[in-house]
Amino acid sequence: MHRFFAFDKNGFIELFEDDKKHFKVLRIEENEIVELVIEDKIYEAVFKKDGFELLKEKTKLPDVKIYVNACVPIHLQTFESIIDYAVQGGAFEITPVFCKRGFQNKDRFLEKYQRFHKILNEAIKQSRPSFLPKLNYPISLQDITLQGYGVVFDSFEKPKNDLIKDNKYTLVFGPEGGLSKEEVEFLKALGFNTHSLGDNILREELAVFGGVFMVKCI
Repeated sequence: MHRFFAFDKNGFIELFEDDKKHFKVLRIEENEIVELVIEDKIYEAVFKKDGFELLKEKTKLPDVKIYVNACVPIHLQTFESIIDYAVQGGAFEITPVFCKRGFQNKDRFLEKYQRFHKILNEAIKQSRPSFLPKLNYPISLQDITLQGYGVVFDSFEKPKNDLIKDNKYTLVFGPEGGLSKEEVEFLKALGFNTHSLGDNILREELAVFGGVFMVKCI
């Protein structure tokens, strides 16, 4: 089943321009069932000659909410992959974080925020989660908020298997080169636990996917 982003225009459901093009390419036929994302909800709908008819709402919040705090990498374009992998893994919210060894130009990041949000929507259409992951505005590492059980995935820690089951997790992922010792200690003082994804050093986007997936499997 295909998923499209749409909006309500005076009681008539219209697709956004990019989705209109995709809709035509797919050659959706009359009476075909599709999914529509309208504002913050997901609907099952049927395509008719005169438009879409909503059948039922399908939005379902996850049993486990995973808040991903991903440090913005030096190569800013890599953050697109981080968003994609986070959504595929099952992240509930994604927050870009400025840290000591990562990208730190907030104005330049915000110039690309619309592009990042487009990547988020494409990932939502591809992986079709039952909820709509949120991309937050960037924050500094010192502004991270702990919700539920907190984990800092640090490549310098030995692998552990002691993650605690919870219904909320706040995960922090460092950039290439990792977080500084001072940043890790700051997060530990907030109540975060350090953990490793294994002996190999992973690219941040892969670490994000692996960390989120690991937490989902607890």
